[in-house]
Order: sequence, then structure tokens, then C-alpha cells
Amino acid sequence: MEISTFTAAIGLLRNAIGMAKDANDLAADSPKRKAAEVALAQAEQQLSLAATQAAKELDYNLCQCTFPPQIALLKPDGARRCPLCNRDTDQDYAPVMGMGGY
Repeated sequence: MEISTFTAAIGLLRNAIGMAKDANDLAADSPKRKAAEVALAQAEQQLSLAATQAAKELDYNLCQCTFPPQIALLKPDGARRCPLCNRDTDQDYAPVMGMGGY
């Protein structure tokens, strides 16, 4: 599968989760709504984990400032920076357990 196809699929899934959350916000407060909120939160977490795993397989740098890790993006200055904390992930840092360091 080409990366553009994969990233398009991830984008579609994120949009679908967003629309489901919007629809859930319109629903009356009920046990079904609470269950839907939990299911949506789990779906978001799983999607983030899948995107992170795909980025790792494609040799993208990851920043461990959050879990799941943030995917570092190439900036115009040539650095690979975390979009959340702005850390230059090309700099050496202590590996985090479970990310191939220990």
C-alpha cells in the first residue's frame, strides 16, 4: 500500500470519529451516550496507536512527550520536530522503555 493511500485512510477514520463525536454530542444524556463516549475515546486511542506504529515502520522519528508518541515532522530548517513540544527529535536523548532502548 502506498503511503498516500494509508494517510488518506487515517484521515478518513479521524473524520469519521469526529462526526460520530459530533452526533454523540447531540444525543440526550443516557447510559447509551456514556457507552458511546467510552467507545469513541477507545477508537481515538487505537487510531493514534496505529498512526504511530505506521510512522515507526516508515522510519519517522517519534517524540515521547505523550503517549502514544507524537510523530515528528520535517520542518523547513531541516529539523524533525515534534508538533506538540517542538523538540528536535534528531538530538540524542535517552531512549524510553518499550521504544527499543532497553
